[in-house]
Amino acid sequence: MSENARCSVSDLAKTAKCSRITATKTLKKLVNDYGIRFGIEVDEDAVGLFQRHLIIVKLQKRPKQSDLEKIFKDDPYVDNVYLCEGDFNLIIHAVTSDPMKYIVWESLLAGKLGAYGANIYPSELMRANFGNFPVSGRIISRFATNLDDVDKRLITSLAEDSGKSISAISKELKINRATVYYRLFTLEKRGVIKRFTVSVNKPPFGYIMAYAVNYRFNKTSSSRSIKMMEYYKAFDEQAPILNTFQLLAPMSGSFRFLGICLFDDRPSAITGAIEAHKSIFYQEHVDIKHARITGIIKGSYPFRSLDMINNYTRFRWSEDDLR
Repeated sequence: MSENARCSVSDLAKTAKCSRITATKTLKKLVNDYGIRFGIEVDEDAVGLFQRHLIIVKLQKRPKQSDLEKIFKDDPYVDNVYLCEGDFNLIIHAVTSDPMKYIVWESLLAGKLGAYGANIYPSELMRANFGNFPVSGRIISRFATNLDDVDKRLITSLAEDSGKSISAISKELKINRATVYYRLFTLEKRGVIKRFTVSVNKPPFGYIMAYAVNYRFNKTSSSRSIKMMEYYKAFDEQAPILNTFQLLAPMSGSFRFLGICLFDDRPSAITGAIEAHKSIFYQEHVDIKHARITGIIKGSYPFRSLDMINNYTRFRWSEDDLR
């Protein structure tokens, strides 16, 4: 389902080598037990979501979760907010298509959190090396400037529930089934829709860690990045439902990378993520801030089953790129 959330029950049964009845019961149990949400992964640039930012916030005073929910509930730019405890207290994922509007919004954010003594560390989010932040239909509806009205409404609908039938989509959007089929085919072929996927809001692990990283790069850093990828991949067999390492996103700004991972407890997370990171990148003078994610203020978690090799991107810079 991570790679194709629209696959049929028959296909699921065939893959799992069980009956349709068993596949249906198992799917319902997974949805209930793990809080599975059916959505899509889009190419943000292709749809016009050019401004993607991640803001790390350290608060001097701890607010009530309900107060934070009120602050971010109707904020048009904020798609995902996670509550943390540790070196920082909030991770805010903000999206828009207009850089000037983002700058104004960011300047106002300090005022919204001013009562809590907020230190704000913003970074621009590049394409994730693996994993992705789920983009809501609300964000697509408001900021997807590169789509016509029909495609925008179609992707918005699928972002909220990609498991809908063609008939249900046709009825909801008041367009005929043939148009829905054609539009979906075209959006996938163009790479606008990367995949129909799922996210898991109740992972079967007790400790969710986020870590923000700064390095002092040198000429051999790229080779250790490849070593880091192999290290991430080694955890796949240990987590049969979800990978241990769920997201690695390069950024520019206050931090260079953000990682999110799943462990059973804090000692395992420190050893498996923080100390391992420092060990592999020992020549880069790594500075890591880390915190436990304790809840969702808005949005959903970026957790799913990942094909680490196919989802991991190694950036290659040519001399022309650097001129």
